[in-house]
Amino acid sequence: MERVLDSASPPATCAVVVPLPGNEQERLAALRSYAVLDTEPELSFDDVTHLASRICDTPVALVVLVDEVRQWFKSRVGTALEGISREHGFCSYTILQSDPFIIQDATADARFRDNPLVTAPSGFRFYAAAPLINPQGLALGTVCVFDHIPRQLTPEQTRSLEALARQVVSLLELRRMNSEQRRLIDELRTSQERIDILQRATHDAIWDWDLKTNQLTWNPRAAELLGDELEHARNDISWWFDRFHPEDRARVKESLDRAIAQGASLWTDEYRFRGADGTWARMFSRCAILRDAEGHPLRLIGVGVDISEREALRARVALTERMSSVGTLAAGVAHEINNPLAYVMANVSYALTEVRERPAGVLDVDELTQALGEAHEGGERIRRIVRDLMAFSRPADDHLEWLELHRTIDSAVSLAWNELRHRVRLVKQYEQVPSVYANEARLVQVFLNLLVNAAHAVPEGAADQNEIRITTRVDAEGRVLIEVSDTGHGIPESIRSRIFEPFFTTRPVGEGMGLGLSISHTLITHMGGELQFESEVGKGTVFRVVLPPPARCEPRSAPPEQPVLPRAEVTAPRRGRLLVVDDEARVLSSLERTLGRTHEVIAFDRAQAALAWMEQGQPWDLILCDVMMPEMTGMEFHEAIAQRMPERARDIIFITGGAFTATAREFLARVDNARLDKPFDLEALRALVEARLKEVSPLSGSPPSRDGATRG
Repeated sequence: MERVLDSASPPATCAVVVPLPGNEQERLAALRSYAVLDTEPELSFDDVTHLASRICDTPVALVVLVDEVRQWFKSRVGTALEGISREHGFCSYTILQSDPFIIQDATADARFRDNPLVTAPSGFRFYAAAPLINPQGLALGTVCVFDHIPRQLTPEQTRSLEALARQVVSLLELRRMNSEQRRLIDELRTSQERIDILQRATHDAIWDWDLKTNQLTWNPRAAELLGDELEHARNDISWWFDRFHPEDRARVKESLDRAIAQGASLWTDEYRFRGADGTWARMFSRCAILRDAEGHPLRLIGVGVDISEREALRARVALTERMSSVGTLAAGVAHEINNPLAYVMANVSYALTEVRERPAGVLDVDELTQALGEAHEGGERIRRIVRDLMAFSRPADDHLEWLELHRTIDSAVSLAWNELRHRVRLVKQYEQVPSVYANEARLVQVFLNLLVNAAHAVPEGAADQNEIRITTRVDAEGRVLIEVSDTGHGIPESIRSRIFEPFFTTRPVGEGMGLGLSISHTLITHMGGELQFESEVGKGTVFRVVLPPPARCEPRSAPPEQPVLPRAEVTAPRRGRLLVVDDEARVLSSLERTLGRTHEVIAFDRAQAALAWMEQGQPWDLILCDVMMPEMTGMEFHEAIAQRMPERARDIIFITGGAFTATAREFLARVDNARLDKPFDLEALRALVEARLKEVSPLSGSPPSRDGATRG
C-alpha cells in the first residue's frame, strides 16, 4: 500500500478556502465529548477501515475525525500518516453535508486539482466518503476511501460505505457509554457518600431488597420507571415480577431463586419490564447477594439498567461482527461451492456437446446418464451450502421457531468447514434431543463462533493430533445441552472472567474484533438459555450452550413432528390444470418441462396477467406462485385471490428463492399454504402437486385434450 503523502506536512497550500459548518462550535464540542482524539488504535475501528477498503476495492481507507485544525485518522489502511491539516483535506467538504460525498476525478474539480494530495507523485484522483453523523445530527468526521485512478462506486458500495459510517458512530457511542459506566462504577466503590450522590444522579435504578423484611429502597430513577406504584413497591416485592413481560417472568424468577438457593454471590439477567407509561423497556439487572456467616441470604443490592438504546447499538455492532465473519469464511465457502460447481459445469457441457454433435442413434446413454447424475449430485451439494448461508445471513430478529437442532449445528459446521479441516478432526456425538425453540440465524451464528474459536485454539498443520468434538444431550432437568470441546491451549485463569466482555480478544491486531463470545452470550441469553465454559490450560476448553426445556418455551405451541413428504402413489396421477406464476423465465421453463408431461401447465411471468386470465372464468386446480416478484408480489396475489374466491386461497403453493424481507417472513409464517424453497427437488415437487390435487375438487367441464404448456 502507498502512503497518502511522503510527509505529514503538505508541500504547498491550496488556493481554495474550505468553508466551515454553520454549527462548527457545537460540532467541535460534540467531538470532544467522545474523548477519542489522539487515542491509541482500536481493533473495532480498524475492522471498519479494512471492510471499507475491501468493499470499495481501494488501496486507502480511513476513519477521519475533523477538529479545529486537522483531520486526524482514528484508523487507517494504506498509509502510515496519523493525519493532515484540515485545509488540505477532502473530508472538510464531506462534513458540510449529510449524504455521501464522491469525487470521481479530483483533477477535473476546481476545488481539488491543485491540492497537494492530488498533485503529489502517485497523487489521488478518486475520493468517496460518508459523514459520521451522531444522534444529535452533528458531523464528527468521515469514513472515506481513496484511489489513484478515476472511478465510481456502485450503489451497493455507496450504501455499504454509509452503513460503515453508522457503525463507527455506534462504536463511538458505545465507547462513551462504556466509559461513563466505568466512571460511575468507580464512584460507587469509593465511599457511602458517593453512593448517595450516585443514587441521586444516575440514570439507572439502584435497589436494595431486604429478604427478611421484604422491604425495598430505591433511588429517584426508580420513580421514573415505576410511577405511582413506587410506594406500593416498598411494601410488596410481587409488583416487580408482575411488571415483567409474561414470556420472561418465570425464567427470571427461577434464575434468581436458583442463584439464592445455590449460594451464589452475584446474579445477573436481562428481561422486558413494563414502565409507568406502559411501554416495554429492556432491562439488565446485576445484584450482589449478601449472606450471613452461615451462608443464609440476607439482602440483595443491585442496579437495573435500561439497555433499550444500548441494545440497538449492540445490534449494529453485531452486524459488523457478522460482516467480519462473512469475510473470514468467504474464501472457504467459495472453495466448497467451486468444487461441485466445477464438475456440474463440466458434466453439463459434456452432455450438451454429445447431444448436439452425435446422432441420436449413437448416443452413449449410459455415459450421458452418469454425467447428468454427477451434475445433479453437485447441484445438491451447492443447494445445501446455499441453504446454510441463508440460515446464517437471515436477519437476527426476535422471531423464534421450532428448529431441528442437529441440522442447525450442521449448517454452522458446513460454513466453518474450511477453518476446521486443516486443523482438527471433527467428531459429532449426537444423542436424540427434542426440537428447540430458538432463532435459527442467531443459533447458527453462536455455533459458528464457537467452532471458529475452537479451531483457532489449536495450531495449524496437526489435524490428526487435535480434535473438536460436538456433543448433544438432554440433562436431568430436560434442558438441551450442546458442547463444543477442543484439545487446544486452553484459557488462562487470569483472563477467564473477561472472555464475555465486548472487544476483549487475545488475537493479534486484524484477526477479530473480540465480539464473538460477547455476542454469542447475549444471543443465547435472549433465547432463554445460558452459555457456560470450562477450560484447563494445555488440555483444552469446553463451551456449553444450555437451552431451556421445550415444555417451558412456548405454551401456545408444541414442537413439530418430523415432517413426512407426500409420496406419489403407483397409480396413474390425476391430470390437473396448473397455473405457474414466476418472473424468472428459466424457472417457468423448467416447471413446464417437469410438470407438463402429466398436467396442463399455463405459465405467467406476471401476477397481473394470471389474475386477468382467471377473471375470464377459466377453471384451474392449483397455482404455483413465487413470493418475491416485481409489480405484484406473491403475497399481494394471494390477497387478491383471498378476496375474490376465499375458498381457493389455500390452493396456492408458494415457491421461493428466499424470504429476504421481514414482511415476506411474517407472511409465510402466517399463512398455511404449502411451500417449496428454490432450488426444489423435482420429485418432492411432483409428489406435493399429486397430494394437493387429491384434496381439491376436479375441474368442471371436459378436461383439456391437448398436451403441453401455454405461456401467458
